[in-house]
Amino acid sequence: MSTTPDPEKYDYPASPTVDELKGSELAHADEGYQTYVQTADTVPVDEEESRKIARMLDWRLLPLMCVLYGLCYVDKTAMSWAVLFGFREDLKLQGQDYSWASSIFYFGYLGGQYPAAWLNARFPTAKLIACATIAWGALMIAHIGCKSYGAILAVRFLLGIAEAPIVPTFVNYTSVWYTRKEQVFRSLIWGAMQGSFYIIFTLASYGLGHITGTNIESWAYIFLVLGLLSVLTGIGWLFMPEVPNKARFLTDEQKVIAVRRVAENMTGTKGHTWQNYQIKHAFLDPMAWTIWIYCFIAMVPNGGLTSFNQLVIKGFGFTTFQTLLVGMPQSIVSAGSMIVWSLLSIKYGNLRTLGLSLPLIPAIAGIATVYATENGNYSKWGRVVAYWLINSYAVTWPFTLTVLGQNFAGHTKRAVVYALLMCFNAAGNISGPFMFPDSDAPRYSKALTIILCMFCAQFAIGIFMRIYMARYNVHRDTKYGKVSSSTDLTFQGAKAGLLDKTDQENKEFRYVL
Repeated sequence: MSTTPDPEKYDYPASPTVDELKGSELAHADEGYQTYVQTADTVPVDEEESRKIARMLDWRLLPLMCVLYGLCYVDKTAMSWAVLFGFREDLKLQGQDYSWASSIFYFGYLGGQYPAAWLNARFPTAKLIACATIAWGALMIAHIGCKSYGAILAVRFLLGIAEAPIVPTFVNYTSVWYTRKEQVFRSLIWGAMQGSFYIIFTLASYGLGHITGTNIESWAYIFLVLGLLSVLTGIGWLFMPEVPNKARFLTDEQKVIAVRRVAENMTGTKGHTWQNYQIKHAFLDPMAWTIWIYCFIAMVPNGGLTSFNQLVIKGFGFTTFQTLLVGMPQSIVSAGSMIVWSLLSIKYGNLRTLGLSLPLIPAIAGIATVYATENGNYSKWGRVVAYWLINSYAVTWPFTLTVLGQNFAGHTKRAVVYALLMCFNAAGNISGPFMFPDSDAPRYSKALTIILCMFCAQFAIGIFMRIYMARYNVHRDTKYGKVSSSTDLTFQGAKAGLLDKTDQENKEFRYVL
Protein backbone atom coordinates (compact mmCIF):
# COMPACT_ATOMS: atom_id res chain seq x y z
CA MET A 1 0.00 0.00 0.00
CA SER A 2 1.35 3.41 -0.95
CA THR A 3 1.97 5.88 1.86
CA THR A 4 1.59 8.87 -0.50
CA PRO A 5 -1.82 10.57 0.00
CA ASP A 6 -3.96 11.26 -3.07
CA PRO A 7 -4.73 15.00 -2.88
CA GLU A 8 -7.60 14.83 -5.34
CA LYS A 9 -9.37 12.08 -3.43
CA TYR A 10 -8.98 13.18 0.17
CA ASP A 11 -8.82 17.00 0.09
CA TYR A 12 -12.19 18.68 0.49
CA PRO A 13 -13.12 22.33 -0.21
CA ALA A 14 -11.29 24.70 2.12
CA SER A 15 -13.13 26.19 5.08
CA PRO A 16 -14.54 29.70 4.60
CA THR A 17 -12.88 32.77 6.06
CA VAL A 18 -14.71 34.74 8.74
CA ASP A 19 -16.14 37.18 6.19
CA GLU A 20 -17.65 34.37 4.09
CA LEU A 21 -19.72 32.78 6.84
CA LYS A 22 -23.45 32.25 6.41
CA GLY A 23 -26.12 31.91 9.06
CA SER A 24 -26.50 28.18 8.39
CA GLU A 25 -22.79 27.66 9.08
CA LEU A 26 -22.94 29.66 12.31
CA ALA A 27 -25.76 27.36 13.43
CA HIS A 28 -23.16 24.59 13.75
CA ALA A 29 -20.69 26.74 15.72
CA ASP A 30 -19.31 25.42 19.03
CA GLU A 31 -20.16 26.98 22.37
CA GLY A 32 -16.76 28.69 22.46
CA TYR A 33 -16.86 30.11 18.91
CA GLN A 34 -18.04 33.64 19.72
CA THR A 35 -15.65 33.88 22.66
CA TYR A 36 -12.71 32.94 20.44
CA VAL A 37 -13.55 35.17 17.46
CA GLN A 38 -14.41 38.24 19.54
CA THR A 39 -11.26 38.10 21.66
CA ALA A 40 -8.68 36.83 19.16
CA ASP A 41 -7.13 40.28 18.70
CA THR A 42 -7.67 41.64 22.21
CA VAL A 43 -6.68 38.92 24.69
CA PRO A 44 -3.24 37.45 23.99
CA VAL A 45 -2.57 33.97 25.35
CA ASP A 46 0.26 34.38 27.82
CA GLU A 47 2.34 31.20 28.08
CA GLU A 48 2.65 31.42 31.86
CA GLU A 49 -1.08 32.05 32.27
CA SER A 50 -1.79 29.09 29.99
CA ARG A 51 0.37 26.82 32.17
CA LYS A 52 -1.38 28.16 35.27
CA ILE A 53 -4.77 27.25 33.82
CA ALA A 54 -3.49 23.78 32.87
CA ARG A 55 -2.39 23.25 36.48
CA MET A 56 -5.81 24.39 37.72
CA LEU A 57 -7.47 21.91 35.38
CA ASP A 58 -5.18 19.16 36.65
CA TRP A 59 -6.24 19.78 40.25
CA ARG A 60 -9.93 20.19 39.45
CA LEU A 61 -10.53 17.58 36.75
CA LEU A 62 -7.73 15.03 36.56
CA PRO A 63 -8.30 13.22 39.91
CA LEU A 64 -11.88 12.19 39.08
CA MET A 65 -10.86 11.42 35.50
CA CYS A 66 -8.21 9.03 36.82
CA VAL A 67 -10.65 7.33 39.19
CA LEU A 68 -13.19 6.85 36.41
CA TYR A 69 -10.70 5.35 33.97
CA GLY A 70 -9.18 3.07 36.60
CA LEU A 71 -12.60 1.73 37.62
CA CYS A 72 -13.62 1.34 33.99
CA TYR A 73 -10.67 -1.01 33.51
CA VAL A 74 -10.93 -3.10 36.69
CA ASP A 75 -14.67 -3.54 36.23
CA LYS A 76 -13.87 -5.47 33.05
CA THR A 77 -11.29 -7.64 34.82
CA ALA A 78 -13.43 -8.43 37.87
CA MET A 79 -14.47 -11.83 36.48
CA SER A 80 -10.83 -12.88 36.14
CA TRP A 81 -10.52 -12.48 39.94
CA ALA A 82 -13.95 -13.96 40.69
CA VAL A 83 -13.13 -17.12 38.74
CA LEU A 84 -10.41 -17.92 41.29
CA PHE A 85 -12.99 -18.04 44.08
CA GLY A 86 -15.57 -20.46 42.72
CA PHE A 87 -17.41 -18.16 40.28
CA ARG A 88 -17.54 -20.78 37.50
CA GLU A 89 -18.56 -23.56 39.88
CA ASP A 90 -21.32 -21.54 41.60
CA LEU A 91 -22.88 -20.56 38.27
CA LYS A 92 -22.28 -24.05 36.84
CA LEU A 93 -20.33 -22.75 33.85
CA GLN A 94 -18.91 -25.51 31.66
CA GLY A 95 -16.87 -25.75 28.46
CA GLN A 96 -16.95 -22.40 26.60
CA ASP A 97 -19.53 -20.89 28.97
CA TYR A 98 -16.93 -18.73 30.73
CA SER A 99 -15.55 -17.51 27.38
CA TRP A 100 -19.05 -16.53 26.28
CA ALA A 101 -19.72 -14.81 29.61
CA SER A 102 -16.56 -12.78 29.00
CA SER A 103 -17.32 -12.04 25.36
CA ILE A 104 -21.02 -11.19 25.71
CA PHE A 105 -19.99 -7.93 27.40
CA TYR A 106 -18.49 -6.79 24.11
CA PHE A 107 -21.62 -7.70 22.14
CA GLY A 108 -23.44 -5.18 24.33
CA TYR A 109 -20.53 -2.79 23.94
CA LEU A 110 -20.75 -3.20 20.17
CA GLY A 111 -24.49 -2.66 20.03
CA GLY A 112 -24.28 0.44 22.20
CA GLN A 113 -21.80 2.31 20.01
CA TYR A 114 -24.16 4.04 17.57
CA PRO A 115 -26.53 5.28 20.30
CA ALA A 116 -23.46 6.36 22.30
CA ALA A 117 -22.07 8.31 19.31
CA TRP A 118 -25.40 10.06 18.77
CA LEU A 119 -25.72 10.91 22.48
CA ASN A 120 -22.11 12.13 22.61
CA ALA A 121 -22.74 14.54 19.71
CA ARG A 122 -25.93 16.02 21.16
CA PHE A 123 -25.81 15.95 24.95
CA PRO A 124 -23.53 17.34 27.69
CA THR A 125 -20.46 15.12 27.93
CA ALA A 126 -19.95 15.11 31.71
CA LYS A 127 -23.62 14.33 32.39
CA LEU A 128 -23.55 11.48 29.86
CA ILE A 129 -20.45 10.05 31.56
CA ALA A 130 -22.15 10.37 34.95
CA CYS A 131 -25.32 8.55 33.89
CA ALA A 132 -23.41 5.76 32.16
CA THR A 133 -21.12 5.28 35.18
CA ILE A 134 -24.03 5.06 37.64
CA ALA A 135 -25.76 2.52 35.37
CA TRP A 136 -22.69 0.33 35.05
CA GLY A 137 -22.13 0.49 38.82
CA ALA A 138 -25.66 -0.78 39.41
CA LEU A 139 -25.09 -3.61 36.93
CA MET A 140 -21.84 -4.59 38.65
CA ILE A 141 -23.82 -5.02 41.86
CA ALA A 142 -26.42 -7.03 39.91
CA HIS A 143 -23.76 -9.74 39.32
CA ILE A 144 -24.37 -10.82 42.93
CA GLY A 145 -27.88 -11.98 42.07
CA CYS A 146 -26.78 -14.16 39.14
CA LYS A 147 -27.35 -17.84 39.84
CA SER A 148 -27.24 -19.27 36.33
CA TYR A 149 -25.50 -19.04 32.97
CA GLY A 150 -28.44 -17.18 31.39
CA ALA A 151 -28.50 -14.59 34.17
CA ILE A 152 -24.81 -13.76 33.88
CA LEU A 153 -25.11 -13.45 30.09
CA ALA A 154 -27.95 -10.93 30.46
CA VAL A 155 -26.16 -8.82 33.06
CA ARG A 156 -22.85 -8.82 31.15
CA PHE A 157 -24.62 -7.79 27.93
CA LEU A 158 -26.34 -4.86 29.65
CA LEU A 159 -23.06 -3.92 31.31
CA GLY A 160 -21.47 -3.64 27.86
CA ILE A 161 -24.24 -1.27 26.71
CA ALA A 162 -23.81 0.87 29.84
CA GLU A 163 -20.05 1.20 29.33
CA ALA A 164 -20.29 1.91 25.58
CA PRO A 165 -20.27 5.74 25.89
CA ILE A 166 -17.40 5.97 28.39
CA VAL A 167 -14.20 5.86 26.30
CA PRO A 168 -15.36 8.09 23.39
CA THR A 169 -16.85 10.70 25.72
CA PHE A 170 -13.85 10.51 28.02
CA VAL A 171 -11.34 11.19 25.23
CA ASN A 172 -13.59 13.94 23.91
CA TYR A 173 -13.75 15.49 27.37
CA THR A 174 -9.94 15.54 27.60
CA SER A 175 -9.63 17.30 24.24
CA VAL A 176 -12.12 20.00 25.32
CA TRP A 177 -9.86 21.12 28.18
CA TYR A 178 -6.27 20.46 27.13
CA THR A 179 -4.08 21.48 24.20
CA ARG A 180 -2.72 18.87 21.80
CA LYS A 181 0.66 18.93 23.51
CA GLU A 182 -0.85 18.61 26.99
CA GLN A 183 -3.20 15.77 26.06
CA VAL A 184 -0.43 13.20 25.62
CA PHE A 185 0.82 13.52 29.20
CA ARG A 186 -2.69 13.60 30.69
CA SER A 187 -3.87 10.64 28.62
CA LEU A 188 -0.93 8.56 29.80
CA ILE A 189 -1.53 9.61 33.41
CA TRP A 190 -5.14 8.46 33.41
CA GLY A 191 -4.09 5.48 31.29
CA ALA A 192 -1.63 4.52 34.04
CA MET A 193 -4.62 4.02 36.31
CA GLN A 194 -5.22 0.68 34.57
CA GLY A 195 -2.15 -0.82 36.20
CA SER A 196 -2.48 1.16 39.44
CA PHE A 197 -6.09 0.16 40.06
CA TYR A 198 -5.33 -3.41 39.02
CA ILE A 199 -2.72 -3.64 41.79
CA ILE A 200 -5.04 -2.05 44.36
CA PHE A 201 -7.99 -4.27 43.55
CA THR A 202 -5.90 -7.42 43.21
CA LEU A 203 -4.92 -6.89 46.84
CA ALA A 204 -8.54 -6.07 47.68
CA SER A 205 -9.69 -9.25 45.91
CA TYR A 206 -7.12 -11.24 47.85
CA GLY A 207 -8.71 -9.99 51.07
CA LEU A 208 -12.29 -10.30 49.88
CA GLY A 209 -11.60 -13.85 48.70
CA HIS A 210 -10.93 -14.86 52.30
CA ILE A 211 -14.40 -13.79 53.49
CA THR A 212 -16.39 -16.90 54.35
CA GLY A 213 -19.48 -17.80 56.37
CA THR A 214 -21.70 -15.01 54.99
CA ASN A 215 -24.93 -15.04 53.00
CA ILE A 216 -23.15 -14.29 49.73
CA GLU A 217 -20.17 -15.96 48.10
CA SER A 218 -16.68 -14.52 48.52
CA TRP A 219 -16.46 -13.60 44.81
CA ALA A 220 -19.65 -11.53 45.11
CA TYR A 221 -17.89 -9.03 47.37
CA ILE A 222 -15.58 -8.11 44.47
CA PHE A 223 -18.57 -7.00 42.36
CA LEU A 224 -20.24 -5.30 45.34
CA VAL A 225 -17.23 -3.11 46.18
CA LEU A 226 -16.51 -2.19 42.56
CA GLY A 227 -20.19 -1.46 41.90
CA LEU A 228 -20.57 0.88 44.87
CA LEU A 229 -17.39 2.77 43.97
CA SER A 230 -18.60 3.16 40.39
CA VAL A 231 -21.95 4.59 41.51
CA LEU A 232 -20.20 7.10 43.78
CA THR A 233 -17.85 8.10 40.97
CA GLY A 234 -20.81 8.63 38.63
CA ILE A 235 -22.46 10.91 41.18
CA GLY A 236 -19.21 12.90 41.34
CA TRP A 237 -19.27 13.37 37.56
CA LEU A 238 -22.67 15.08 37.80
CA PHE A 239 -20.79 18.08 39.23
CA MET A 240 -18.00 18.19 36.63
CA PRO A 241 -17.97 21.27 34.30
CA GLU A 242 -18.83 20.77 30.63
CA VAL A 243 -16.74 23.33 28.71
CA PRO A 244 -14.08 25.95 29.61
CA ASN A 245 -16.31 29.00 29.06
CA LYS A 246 -18.77 27.63 31.67
CA ALA A 247 -16.25 26.52 34.32
CA ARG A 248 -17.16 28.23 37.60
CA PHE A 249 -13.67 27.91 39.03
CA LEU A 250 -12.22 30.13 36.26
CA THR A 251 -12.45 33.93 36.12
CA ASP A 252 -13.94 35.56 33.01
CA GLU A 253 -10.46 36.30 31.66
CA GLN A 254 -9.29 32.75 32.39
CA LYS A 255 -12.34 31.34 30.58
CA VAL A 256 -11.35 33.29 27.45
CA ILE A 257 -7.79 32.01 27.62
CA ALA A 258 -9.00 28.44 28.31
CA VAL A 259 -11.16 28.56 25.16
CA ARG A 260 -8.39 30.05 23.04
CA ARG A 261 -5.90 27.45 24.24
CA VAL A 262 -7.96 24.53 22.96
CA ALA A 263 -9.36 26.32 19.89
CA GLU A 264 -5.95 26.02 18.26
CA ASN A 265 -6.27 22.23 18.44
CA MET A 266 -8.53 22.82 15.39
CA THR A 267 -10.87 20.06 16.58
CA GLY A 268 -13.46 22.31 18.25
CA THR A 269 -14.79 22.14 21.80
CA LYS A 270 -18.43 21.08 22.21
CA GLY A 271 -21.16 21.17 19.56
CA HIS A 272 -24.77 19.96 19.62
CA THR A 273 -25.62 19.25 15.97
CA TRP A 274 -25.42 16.02 13.98
CA GLN A 275 -24.20 16.54 10.39
CA ASN A 276 -24.77 13.52 8.17
CA TYR A 277 -22.24 14.52 5.50
CA GLN A 278 -19.46 14.01 8.04
CA ILE A 279 -20.31 10.30 8.21
CA LYS A 280 -19.11 10.04 4.59
CA HIS A 281 -15.93 11.92 5.50
CA ALA A 282 -15.26 9.32 8.20
CA PHE A 283 -15.68 6.33 5.91
CA LEU A 284 -13.58 7.87 3.11
CA ASP A 285 -10.67 8.72 5.42
CA PRO A 286 -7.81 6.17 5.06
CA MET A 287 -6.46 7.22 8.47
CA ALA A 288 -9.73 6.15 10.05
CA TRP A 289 -9.55 2.68 8.47
CA THR A 290 -5.92 2.32 9.50
CA ILE A 291 -6.61 3.09 13.14
CA TRP A 292 -9.73 0.86 13.15
CA ILE A 293 -7.73 -2.12 11.85
CA TYR A 294 -4.91 -1.35 14.30
CA CYS A 295 -7.44 -1.35 17.14
CA PHE A 296 -8.94 -4.71 16.19
CA ILE A 297 -5.51 -6.37 16.02
CA ALA A 298 -4.57 -4.85 19.38
CA MET A 299 -7.77 -5.93 21.11
CA VAL A 300 -7.69 -9.63 20.15
CA PRO A 301 -4.79 -10.26 22.60
CA ASN A 302 -6.35 -7.89 25.12
CA GLY A 303 -9.65 -9.77 25.17
CA GLY A 304 -7.95 -13.06 25.83
CA LEU A 305 -5.46 -11.81 28.40
CA THR A 306 -8.09 -9.82 30.32
CA SER A 307 -10.25 -12.90 30.90
CA PHE A 308 -7.61 -15.65 31.11
CA ASN A 309 -4.66 -13.77 32.56
CA GLN A 310 -4.97 -15.32 36.02
CA LEU A 311 -5.48 -18.82 34.62
CA VAL A 312 -2.35 -18.55 32.45
CA ILE A 313 -0.24 -17.55 35.48
CA LYS A 314 -1.81 -20.30 37.59
CA GLY A 315 -0.80 -22.74 34.83
CA PHE A 316 2.85 -21.94 35.57
CA GLY A 317 2.43 -23.87 38.83
CA PHE A 318 1.16 -21.33 41.39
CA THR A 319 -1.66 -21.75 43.90
CA THR A 320 -4.85 -19.63 43.74
CA PHE A 321 -3.72 -16.97 46.21
CA GLN A 322 -0.14 -17.01 44.90
CA THR A 323 -1.55 -16.33 41.43
CA LEU A 324 -3.22 -13.12 42.63
CA LEU A 325 -0.01 -11.81 44.18
CA VAL A 326 2.37 -13.01 41.47
CA GLY A 327 0.22 -11.32 38.82
CA MET A 328 0.56 -7.86 40.36
CA PRO A 329 4.01 -6.93 38.97
CA GLN A 330 2.65 -7.04 35.43
CA SER A 331 0.47 -4.07 36.39
CA ILE A 332 3.57 -2.33 37.72
CA VAL A 333 5.06 -2.86 34.25
CA SER A 334 1.90 -1.38 32.68
CA ALA A 335 1.63 1.66 34.95
CA GLY A 336 5.41 2.20 35.04
CA SER A 337 5.64 2.09 31.25
CA MET A 338 2.92 4.72 30.93
CA ILE A 339 4.62 6.99 33.45
CA VAL A 340 7.94 6.68 31.60
CA TRP A 341 6.27 7.48 28.28
CA SER A 342 4.39 10.42 29.83
CA LEU A 343 7.68 11.89 31.04
CA LEU A 344 9.22 11.38 27.61
CA SER A 345 6.23 13.15 26.04
CA ILE A 346 6.99 16.25 28.12
CA LYS A 347 10.60 16.37 26.98
CA TYR A 348 10.13 15.29 23.38
CA GLY A 349 7.36 15.97 20.89
CA ASN A 350 5.81 13.80 18.21
CA LEU A 351 5.84 10.58 20.26
CA ARG A 352 2.20 9.69 19.71
CA THR A 353 2.64 7.35 16.76
CA LEU A 354 5.90 5.95 18.15
CA GLY A 355 3.83 5.01 21.18
CA LEU A 356 1.77 2.75 18.91
CA SER A 357 4.80 0.57 18.14
CA LEU A 358 7.81 0.88 20.45
CA PRO A 359 6.06 -0.26 23.69
CA LEU A 360 5.35 -3.56 21.91
CA ILE A 361 9.03 -4.51 21.78
CA PRO A 362 9.19 -5.71 25.45
CA ALA A 363 5.79 -7.40 25.00
CA ILE A 364 7.01 -9.32 21.93
CA ALA A 365 10.18 -10.34 23.76
CA GLY A 366 8.20 -11.46 26.82
CA ILE A 367 5.62 -13.58 25.03
CA ALA A 368 8.25 -15.10 22.75
CA THR A 369 10.19 -16.17 25.86
CA VAL A 370 7.11 -17.70 27.51
CA TYR A 371 6.30 -19.60 24.32
CA ALA A 372 9.90 -20.81 23.84
CA THR A 373 10.09 -22.19 27.41
CA GLU A 374 6.90 -24.25 27.31
CA ASN A 375 8.72 -27.55 27.04
CA GLY A 376 11.53 -28.36 29.43
CA ASN A 377 12.30 -27.93 33.10
CA TYR A 378 12.34 -24.12 33.10
CA SER A 379 11.85 -22.11 36.30
CA LYS A 380 8.29 -20.92 36.77
CA TRP A 381 9.70 -17.68 38.20
CA GLY A 382 11.74 -17.01 35.07
CA ARG A 383 8.66 -17.61 32.92
CA VAL A 384 6.45 -15.36 35.01
CA VAL A 385 9.00 -12.51 34.83
CA ALA A 386 8.89 -12.81 31.03
CA TYR A 387 5.09 -12.85 31.23
CA TRP A 388 5.11 -9.59 33.21
CA LEU A 389 6.78 -7.85 30.26
CA ILE A 390 3.78 -8.59 28.05
CA ASN A 391 1.80 -5.89 29.82
CA SER A 392 3.92 -3.14 28.26
CA TYR A 393 1.50 -3.48 25.31
CA ALA A 394 -1.09 -1.63 27.44
CA VAL A 395 0.71 1.65 26.71
CA THR A 396 -0.48 1.52 23.09
CA TRP A 397 -4.16 2.02 24.01
CA PRO A 398 -3.85 5.54 25.53
CA PHE A 399 -1.67 6.46 22.56
CA THR A 400 -4.35 5.11 20.20
CA LEU A 401 -6.95 7.31 21.88
CA THR A 402 -4.57 10.29 21.79
CA VAL A 403 -3.85 9.86 18.07
CA LEU A 404 -7.57 9.59 17.37
CA GLY A 405 -8.55 12.50 19.62
CA GLN A 406 -6.05 14.90 18.07
CA ASN A 407 -6.19 13.94 14.39
CA PHE A 408 -9.88 13.91 13.54
CA ALA A 409 -12.09 17.02 13.47
CA GLY A 410 -15.82 17.62 13.03
CA HIS A 411 -18.05 16.54 15.90
CA THR A 412 -20.12 14.08 13.90
CA LYS A 413 -17.07 12.66 12.15
CA ARG A 414 -15.23 12.25 15.45
CA ALA A 415 -18.29 10.57 16.97
CA VAL A 416 -18.48 8.13 14.06
CA VAL A 417 -14.73 7.41 14.13
CA TYR A 418 -14.91 6.85 17.91
CA ALA A 419 -17.96 4.61 17.53
CA LEU A 420 -16.36 2.47 14.82
CA LEU A 421 -13.12 2.32 16.81
CA MET A 422 -15.04 0.92 19.76
CA CYS A 423 -16.87 -1.51 17.44
CA PHE A 424 -13.52 -2.85 16.25
CA ASN A 425 -12.40 -2.81 19.89
CA ALA A 426 -15.41 -4.91 20.84
CA ALA A 427 -14.92 -7.31 17.92
CA GLY A 428 -11.33 -7.92 18.96
CA ASN A 429 -12.25 -8.42 22.60
CA ILE A 430 -15.06 -10.80 21.62
CA SER A 431 -12.62 -12.90 19.61
CA GLY A 432 -9.86 -12.93 22.22
CA PRO A 433 -11.26 -15.32 24.84
CA PHE A 434 -11.87 -18.01 22.21
CA MET A 435 -8.11 -18.30 21.68
CA PHE A 436 -8.07 -20.04 25.08
CA PRO A 437 -10.08 -23.29 24.70
CA ASP A 438 -10.17 -25.66 27.66
CA SER A 439 -8.43 -28.27 25.52
CA ASP A 440 -5.35 -26.02 25.35
CA ALA A 441 -5.13 -25.51 29.13
CA PRO A 442 -3.01 -24.97 31.13
CA ARG A 443 -0.26 -23.95 28.66
CA TYR A 444 -2.47 -22.22 26.07
CA SER A 445 0.18 -22.65 23.37
CA LYS A 446 -2.11 -21.70 20.49
CA ALA A 447 -3.16 -18.50 22.23
CA LEU A 448 0.45 -17.46 22.83
CA THR A 449 1.26 -18.01 19.16
CA ILE A 450 -1.68 -15.90 17.97
CA ILE A 451 -0.89 -13.11 20.42
CA LEU A 452 2.74 -13.00 19.26
CA CYS A 453 1.61 -12.65 15.63
CA MET A 454 -0.88 -9.92 16.55
CA PHE A 455 1.76 -7.91 18.41
CA CYS A 456 4.06 -8.03 15.37
CA ALA A 457 1.26 -6.91 13.01
CA GLN A 458 0.32 -4.13 15.42
CA PHE A 459 3.94 -2.92 15.44
CA ALA A 460 4.08 -2.76 11.62
CA ILE A 461 0.79 -0.85 11.30
CA GLY A 462 1.92 1.72 13.87
CA ILE A 463 5.06 2.43 11.80
CA PHE A 464 2.98 2.67 8.61
CA MET A 465 0.64 5.16 10.28
CA ARG A 466 3.50 7.47 11.24
CA ILE A 467 4.92 7.45 7.70
CA TYR A 468 1.50 8.12 6.15
CA MET A 469 0.74 11.05 8.47
CA ALA A 470 4.15 12.65 7.91
CA ARG A 471 3.78 12.48 4.12
CA TYR A 472 0.24 13.84 4.28
CA ASN A 473 1.48 16.86 6.26
CA VAL A 474 4.18 17.51 3.66
CA HIS A 475 1.53 17.42 0.93
CA ARG A 476 -0.67 19.95 2.76
CA ASP A 477 2.28 22.25 3.58
CA THR A 478 3.22 22.26 -0.09
CA LYS A 479 -0.33 23.00 -1.21
CA TYR A 480 -1.49 25.49 1.44
CA GLY A 481 1.61 26.69 3.31
CA LYS A 482 3.01 25.93 6.76
CA VAL A 483 0.53 26.74 9.51
CA SER A 484 3.21 27.05 12.20
CA SER A 485 4.73 30.06 10.40
CA SER A 486 1.45 31.96 9.87
CA THR A 487 -0.68 33.53 12.63
CA ASP A 488 -3.53 34.09 10.18
CA LEU A 489 -3.58 30.43 9.09
CA THR A 490 -3.61 29.36 12.74
CA PHE A 491 -6.57 31.69 13.42
CA GLN A 492 -8.51 30.47 10.38
CA GLY A 493 -7.80 26.85 11.26
CA ALA A 494 -8.90 27.29 14.88
CA LYS A 495 -12.05 29.09 13.76
CA ALA A 496 -12.87 26.32 11.27
CA GLY A 497 -12.56 23.78 14.08
CA LEU A 498 -15.00 25.79 16.20
CA LEU A 499 -17.37 25.89 13.21
CA ASP A 500 -17.50 22.09 13.25
CA LYS A 501 -15.47 21.56 10.05
CA THR A 502 -13.82 18.19 9.51
CA ASP A 503 -10.06 17.81 9.18
CA GLN A 504 -10.52 17.23 5.44
CA GLU A 505 -12.39 20.54 5.06
CA ASN A 506 -10.00 22.54 7.23
CA LYS A 507 -7.01 23.29 4.98
CA GLU A 508 -4.99 24.50 7.98
CA PHE A 509 -5.35 21.16 9.80
CA ARG A 510 -2.17 19.07 10.18
CA TYR A 511 -1.69 15.67 11.77
CA VAL A 512 0.28 15.55 15.01
CA LEU A 513 2.70 12.64 15.09
